[in-house]
Amino acid sequence: MGAFSGPRSGAGGSSTAEPATILPPEERKAAMQRLDPLEVKWSMGAFVLATVAGIAIPAYIIATNKVTKRGKDTIAVAPDAKLLGGVILLLCVIGFLALWKRKRTLVAFDLFLVGFGFTLFIGLIGFAFILIGGWLMLRAWRLNKYGTTNARAIAQETRSRPRGRDRKAATKTGTTTTSSAASAARKPPTASKRYTPKAPPRKKIPKPTE
Repeated sequence: MGAFSGPRSGAGGSSTAEPATILPPEERKAAMQRLDPLEVKWSMGAFVLATVAGIAIPAYIIATNKVTKRGKDTIAVAPDAKLLGGVILLLCVIGFLALWKRKRTLVAFDLFLVGFGFTLFIGLIGFAFILIGGWLMLRAWRLNKYGTTNARAIAQETRSRPRGRDRKAATKTGTTTTSSAASAARKPPTASKRYTPKAPPRKKIPKPTE
């Protein structure tokens, strides 16, 4: 667990506490790609459970469905259990490596595959792994939108944001202020220093008389 979760915090703090600070937009992408200690803890437990279940469930199916003999031929009743169990164990190995590197997307995708694999054995166990993978992606979405995964900080930021008509009014006010500032920044046109004299009036030519 120390190799996966990283160094522990001090004696007064907890390494699994969710950060309440809101990350700036330029730091959110890097935070989305990695896992925090709480996510590492839950993902570690999920992969350990998947490893144990990936060995125990196929072994139980194979033990209860023994091979049958028809004359000289031997027919295996549950060959798919061995294959599926091997695939699940391979996915668990990949998941442990991704968890060691703290790759959020790879860990979540691996949990989805493990969950779909277990739905062929026992549906409830499979959906549990799918839910954990969805939980990781939900937290990544929260980091992208709010800059934190702390529920209290998200609630406070949501309450502070304008809603409905207030948001439209704030948008209109911001647009008006921007346009006013832009117009104020424009310099008024100055008079041209070039002087063009007026053309003299044309003289009327008298009509010739007969």
